[in-house]
Amino acid sequence: MDEILEKTFTVSKDDTARSLTSGGLEVLATPRLVAWMENVAYEGIESLMADGETTVGISMAINHQAATAVGGQVSVVATLTEIEKRLYTFVIEAFDNQEKIAQASHQRVRISVDRFLAKVNEKLK
Repeated sequence: MDEILEKTFTVSKDDTARSLTSGGLEVLATPRLVAWMENVAYEGIESLMADGETTVGISMAINHQAATAVGGQVSVVATLTEIEKRLYTFVIEAFDNQEKIAQASHQRVRISVDRFLAKVNEKLK
């Protein structure tokens, strides 16, 4: 289909594996990269949602293949590859100033905010 959104992020100390305790090095942490990738997919299709709807992420398969240092710029590009009823499938790539650092497949599902939150809150009872 089409590229839907590209955003650039700057790696800070708060984004590192050491800070997020997913590793011991001062490089971009995979969990932060996953969050950035989800954010780009989410924002890219949010305008397609009707009032009272949004999407939630349901799967992410990522290959984080190169490290990025604190201060590095990371561009995340989401491409919507398929829509099947309420399911949106993406290929998402991330690049730093030198190379492609990651690729992921990601799925989001369209939901009714009110129904979703009612179901979540029911679990608290």
